[in-house]
Amino acid sequence: MKILITGASGLVGSRLCARLKRAGHEVVPLSRDGERAAAKLGVTAFSWDYRNEPVPRAATDGADSIVHLMGENVGDGRWTAARKKAIADSRIVSAKKLIAARPASLASFVSASAIGYYPGSGDEIYDETYRMPQQVGFMQALCRDWELAAAAVEEHGVRRVSVRIGLVLGKGGLLQKLLPLFRAGLGGPVGDGRQWLPWIHIDDLVTILERSISDESMHGAVNGVGPDPVTYATFARSLGAAVKRPALLRVPATALKLMLGEAAELALGSYRIVPRRLTEEFGFSFGYADIEAALESAIALNS
Repeated sequence: MKILITGASGLVGSRLCARLKRAGHEVVPLSRDGERAAAKLGVTAFSWDYRNEPVPRAATDGADSIVHLMGENVGDGRWTAARKKAIADSRIVSAKKLIAARPASLASFVSASAIGYYPGSGDEIYDETYRMPQQVGFMQALCRDWELAAAAVEEHGVRRVSVRIGLVLGKGGLLQKLLPLFRAGLGGPVGDGRQWLPWIHIDDLVTILERSISDESMHGAVNGVGPDPVTYATFARSLGAAVKRPALLRVPATALKLMLGEAAELALGSYRIVPRRLTEEFGFSFGYADIEAALESAIALNS
């Protein structure tokens, strides 16, 4: 298969590219810097300025699937009006352009989404049966519009999967930033630690994406999270235990709000989410079903 991938140089995209290459697929990264992506991934890549350019036709010609992972980092800085627009456009405008440029050969469109689709409060368990109300905040509106943009491809007879991704435990990302603090004994939960944190090991997420590309039974929104969400307190204890250090220091919620403003909701929100469709509808078996095993493996990847 020929598989076009945006965000191919990132934490998830690079691991997915490597998996697909090993399986014998033709991987075509589409990147802001195609030369750098090609050097990193070892394949021919194309440069694309999604704001000002159409999708390069040579990248899409003959593609069987598009995997759309690109997007500005939502946790990088305050959510100013300009920042919110960049976060949204990088996901939504790019998705619309990809769909407009779809080749006749396209069979599937696999798009990232996020657990921000759900309300970030309380202890209620959420799965894909949740229906979003009309009045919502920035993160929920972003995820809703992101998925709607991707779903438009279905009007052209192309199967679509939107994977609502939680905290990814792999090489790089948030875990790489946390490890030095926890190894120094300076780690701990954020706020009161009671918030729920949906996580997933990167290899399980890559398997979900890989299967979404070719498995015709998979469609619509799918929660890309592990089967056992934990609280921030449990996550901090587990990470501390994994690096053999105490994890008692807390990051006060007020301090986080002062630093990040509205963006602090990403860390302070409570997302108790389960992968119901994966386990019950698609029979997915997780390689890393508990946080301890997932952290042990992910820490090894960062060593």
